[in-house]
Amino acid sequence: MKKKILLLLCSFVVIYLVNFTIPRLMPGDPFDYQSAAAGEESSTEMTEELKEYLRAYYGLDKPFFTQLWENVKANLRGDLGYSIHYKQEVSVLLLERLPWTALIMFSALVLSLILGTALALLGLRRKKLEGGLYALLSLVGELPHFLVGILLLFLVAARVDWLPLSGAVTAFGIYYSEWDWIEDVLLHALLPVAAMTLVTVPGFYFTARASFLGILERPYILAAKAKGLKEGRIRWHYVFRNALPPIVARFFLSVGAAIGGTMLIENVFAYPGLGTVMREAVKYRDYPLIQGVFLLSTVLVLMSLFIADMINDINDRRKGGSL
Repeated sequence: MKKKILLLLCSFVVIYLVNFTIPRLMPGDPFDYQSAAAGEESSTEMTEELKEYLRAYYGLDKPFFTQLWENVKANLRGDLGYSIHYKQEVSVLLLERLPWTALIMFSALVLSLILGTALALLGLRRKKLEGGLYALLSLVGELPHFLVGILLLFLVAARVDWLPLSGAVTAFGIYYSEWDWIEDVLLHALLPVAAMTLVTVPGFYFTARASFLGILERPYILAAKAKGLKEGRIRWHYVFRNALPPIVARFFLSVGAAIGGTMLIENVFAYPGLGTVMREAVKYRDYPLIQGVFLLSTVLVLMSLFIADMINDINDRRKGGSL
């Protein structure tokens, strides 16, 4: 366990350094063009004197390692800096956008876990369907997130009047109760969640299928069948319960890919999560915001990997004890 924690800490340090360095290697200057207070684009060009003043204000005129050290000290105090483009504290901006990204990502992961596991169980019960399911999900799993989002946008949203094309809520919407607002939010999240789920389900299906097939070969399953136990009882009490830990571990292992996929899909549907913020941050070379989004994503991914490792360790000890 200590080695795994040390490995995660080393990974965090390396990613942190890369995250700090890469934005500063991108061509362009954060102060080439002035942006409005609300983060809207403006074509007002800055003078060199104003650019120099702003570089000094944000500490970007200092040597690289001085900037790095000051950034580390600020982050340890919980200060993620001030967004150059949005004119807002990065931590405040992330807290505003994170719930929208979390809604899409975790909804899709939970739905994918349920659907993938259910399809794997269905394949075990009906062997004739298993070949078709395997081929179809193998194909769907290779599709990029953004492509699935674009297909849903043009093939579904454009043809169904009551489905919103973009955003998280109706602009200038009037809500007579909290339930009206919740209904509107869920309606706007429907297509982004569907796009994420379609791409994520195959991974859970293959994990669940492999886990179920591995359990079916265990001696205690053969013993249960020899005792004359009903197939349904064997499936639920022996197969499903023992095959569940790898599937749950897959949930946490999928967080990294889900964060990246959600950010892409948010840009397809103009959804106000971390993805649209990240696009603007890269576009305007907003170093503090780029670093803040990557730092938050890194922490979420490493925490998820740690939880997945713990689940796998517990499962391995259970297997060792049952042998």
